[in-house]
Amino acid sequence: MSLDYDLLKSLHLKLRLITDIDERIRKGPIKVKVVRSNEAGFLQSLEEAKEKLLTLRKASNEKQMQLGEREAKIEDLKGKLNACDSNKEFQLLKDRIAADTQANSVLQDEILEQLERLDVLQAEKEAAEKNYEKAQADTKSVEAKVQSELKEFKQEKIRVSTELAEAEKTIPIDLVTEYRRLVKGKGEDALGSTDTHTCGNCNQQISKQFVADLTLRKPVFCQGCGCLMYLADGYARAN
Repeated sequence: MSLDYDLLKSLHLKLRLITDIDERIRKGPIKVKVVRSNEAGFLQSLEEAKEKLLTLRKASNEKQMQLGEREAKIEDLKGKLNACDSNKEFQLLKDRIAADTQANSVLQDEILEQLERLDVLQAEKEAAEKNYEKAQADTKSVEAKVQSELKEFKQEKIRVSTELAEAEKTIPIDLVTEYRRLVKGKGEDALGSTDTHTCGNCNQQISKQFVADLTLRKPVFCQGCGCLMYLADGYARAN
């Protein structure tokens, strides 16, 4: 049996192409999963920013209502000053008004701090909204690209598989069964080139007898990985 190394090289190339296409097809959904995960993360950040803003806004509103009630109370106490029957009662009201005024001053400071913090949280929420919108756009873009590429890859795989099937028809009949067994188990590694020194797949050294058989174009299987070997272009022409 005299092997056609050009045929084996062509078969090997097509098997590699199919492996590469399968890998690209496999990576497509992974890319989509990654951008969807990123989008979900930005959505979560947005929801958290909204919740922080809402919580602080509610707390600020409550403090402002509390301040309004206290200020009204102070005004009411001031109105009672003129109705006091004694200096003692008058002084007690004055002291109470002073204490409440001081408490209101502290409350006003707290409200101002909250308002400043609200501005920060509002900016954070707006930034989170922009990030989420961008993530949504990125997801749509990647999904569309992956879908388009997937269609192309599947068409390319059909084309290469058809060419491979046609080329496999020219394999010597005595070698067909072993070839198909190797392809089924090893895929593209069913075949391997050699420079007459080592196997191109596993780097196993080749014996002199194997080199002689390769020169005579006899079927030679690597003792390391079991692939069907063929001489690389330069070595095939030299022999």
